[in-house]
Amino acid sequence: MKTKLNTIASALFLVLTPAAMAADVAVITLENGANVRLKDDFTWEYIITETVSAPTTINAPAVANISATAAQQTNTITPTEAASVTDSTTRLTASAMAQPELLASTTKEGIKITLADTKWKGDKLGLVFDFDSTSNEHVTIVEVEVSFYDDNGALLKTEKLEAWEAIFRMPETYLRKGQHRQSPALWVEGVNQQQWQKQLISLKIVEIESR
Repeated sequence: MKTKLNTIASALFLVLTPAAMAADVAVITLENGANVRLKDDFTWEYIITETVSAPTTINAPAVANISATAAQQTNTITPTEAASVTDSTTRLTASAMAQPELLASTTKEGIKITLADTKWKGDKLGLVFDFDSTSNEHVTIVEVEVSFYDDNGALLKTEKLEAWEAIFRMPETYLRKGQHRQSPALWVEGVNQQQWQKQLISLKIVEIESR
């Protein structure tokens, strides 16, 4: 699957002129129904979220007009018109909801990270990640953007975690080519356990540091 996608991305990249290049060059739909975004640097990513807009009516409070004379005071209540605004929410696409296994793993620059286990300690959620490296670099830090979605696919929160952090001047803690390593539990607050029964989570590697 990945080889086929890389071939398509390369072909599209070659037919584009420099003036027409953009970060995103095409969106294709795979046989399993998943949508994939191809980029001009020969990489690709699953499209797992969409923005849903819904109009919301807000009733503004009534306004009191107060007039006073020496003899009496009169209050007049003037209602105001309801205002309509549009709320936008981020949620998982139908194909992502149907294939949650696509969400909990991602790869960048030869580093693959996968959600391996979860655990609870009171209201805190612990995340354990597996790492596999095909990179020639000795990786010391992998920072990951983690997005949590409730059981209906609505975004709960997004948080950045240092999912892998080597110990300074301890080369045995570096993530090296060919290694399979596991992180300790990383604790996150603000995820409601009752809303997260399906454990819908997406991962995005945002930074890799190496020596």
